[in-house]
Amino acid sequence: MKLGHSWLLGGTLAASLAATPVLAQDSLVVAAFGGKHGETLQKCVIKPFMDKTGVRVTVDQGVSTVTVSKLKQQRDNPSLDIVWLDGEVSQVAEADGLFADIDPAKVPNVANMIPEGVYKNKDGKITGLSDGYYSVGIVYNKDEIKQAPTSWFDLWKPGFAGNVTWPSMSDGSGPAMLVYVSELLGGGVTNLKPGADKLKQLDVAAFYDSGGNASNILARKEATIGVLDSGAVWALADAHPFEVGFVIPKEGGLASDARLHLIKPSKAAYDFLNYAMTAESQGCIAENYFYGPAVKDVKLSEKARSRLPWGPEGSIKDLRFSDVNAINAHRQEILDTWNRDVLGRR
Repeated sequence: MKLGHSWLLGGTLAASLAATPVLAQDSLVVAAFGGKHGETLQKCVIKPFMDKTGVRVTVDQGVSTVTVSKLKQQRDNPSLDIVWLDGEVSQVAEADGLFADIDPAKVPNVANMIPEGVYKNKDGKITGLSDGYYSVGIVYNKDEIKQAPTSWFDLWKPGFAGNVTWPSMSDGSGPAMLVYVSELLGGGVTNLKPGADKLKQLDVAAFYDSGGNASNILARKEATIGVLDSGAVWALADAHPFEVGFVIPKEGGLASDARLHLIKPSKAAYDFLNYAMTAESQGCIAENYFYGPAVKDVKLSEKARSRLPWGPEGSIKDLRFSDVNAINAHRQEILDTWNRDVLGRR
């Protein structure tokens, strides 16, 4: 959903972090995304945090589904201290009890976050913190496509045959998009046949398993149009000479976020979370990857504001989110439908 796609910088550290520096020999292993998103997190969170605290941070790079598989395999002895996950994948992992509870007293910057960005389990314990929001829409190469698409179903036009890229089930937006297409055709999470039948007819250049993978496909012009989250779109636009277009289709886009989770509580891990949840940190991400901040009172340039998923004057209230709980409850059915009815695998 990124829905792929599928990281942060610190500003002013909380007084507790400044007053009690972490010992240089301390270290953390953090699971994070690749591509431009990962580069942004290195710039905005990981390197500044290391420079200020002396904590050594090792990055375990990979897509969210692989990270969750690792957490399950290592449930009794995890190698990861903190993980970044796509929102949809995060919900599945939370239901499996893979995260440690986050003590807000040890992350005082939680008080500066919007309520929607603080995720809690059924017992009211904090299990995740948002590092910014994106919206999934249609990306296209304006050098090759002169008329902007207006509908999701424009991707099925004959002129785009063989030039479309679409998220697989490994990308955070993949399951949600299958459900969404089904809804648009009269089905839904309990009736996936309309969406599966439609997607089977889509002539794709490639399915992708992360936003970075999709960006590479588009950059190499293996596809000229497709489904992608807004953060990856604008990173692509700034990195390549061709003109990139992005539209939220008339039926509506799908929004989600990336989230930080605590796996092995420690002072260094809590300090890292607190460092990430600052206006300066999330402002850096918004300026470099154009995710909508989950922290209040972030000052942004005109360019960054124009590229936010809710637009220059909007807010999180303007975004459309999938019913993640319903998707999670039917996730195996969604995966089976994709493999059997879309990919033709038995």
